[in-house]
Amino acid sequence: MWVKICGITRYEDALAACVFGADAVGFVLTRSRRRADPHVVESWIHDIRGVEKVGVFTDEDPVYIAQISKILGLDTVQLHAPLMPAHRMLLDDFRIIAALKEVEPGLEPPMIPEDFPCRVLLDPSMGTGRVGDWRLLGIPFILAGGLTPENVGQAIAQTRPFGVDVSSGVEAAPGIKDREKISKFICEAKQEAKK
Repeated sequence: MWVKICGITRYEDALAACVFGADAVGFVLTRSRRRADPHVVESWIHDIRGVEKVGVFTDEDPVYIAQISKILGLDTVQLHAPLMPAHRMLLDDFRIIAALKEVEPGLEPPMIPEDFPCRVLLDPSMGTGRVGDWRLLGIPFILAGGLTPENVGQAIAQTRPFGVDVSSGVEAAPGIKDREKISKFICEAKQEAKK
């Protein structure tokens, strides 16, 4: 089970995610209460190793996305906007996660060209942290939206995703993570996935 702790703004939170076994850490680099300041993050992000580093964007220009992602040494770009031909340039240097609000069961994700390799993140809440409709889909996907240490096991059992992505569900305050919640979330997700 691939687990991403998103909305990282502080070094100590990124380090905690790594120590507790996260597979990825996410940095919101678009308009958000959880926006990570690239200048602050740049001072320590290169010290974070052993996890996939993901930058979260919306409608920013792909040239800007590529520039800031290279500066920060990101592995992956997560796009919360329709994929456009201009986004293809990102495939040269980064893996892509395409965030969608919903996908019909058994159908290919809408708005993703067949020749655009990417992972699909299903977030019915689109970043609001509200629990969405947990459904079993006919494609590998990452589940997000309203997940917490208390409900992640149920969500995994119900939908059998490739991975899970959490932000507000492991916070003490917006942009400030709670170490105990991070630990419990990762433990619950990994244990349920083994069943």
